[in-house]
Amino acid sequence: MTLRTRRQLMAESRDDEQLSLRLAAVAALGFVLIVPPFLARFDHMGRVLGVPVLAAYLFLVWAIVIGLVAVIGRRSR
Repeated sequence: MTLRTRRQLMAESRDDEQLSLRLAAVAALGFVLIVPPFLARFDHMGRVLGVPVLAAYLFLVWAIVIGLVAVIGRRSR
């Protein structure tokens, strides 16, 4: 194995590790945003654009997590 090949493998390994850390951070963020103590703040009778606040909040969290995963996935290519 040449020195150049080793360097490429090491760089790919670091990139994979950073990708894993970023995805883990997004998963942790998503988990924190949906734990019951935090959800209780949005569980009331109000409405946002005709949608119950809790449903709107959950949809927003879901969209943010998917958007972050998409952005991180694009950067890794």
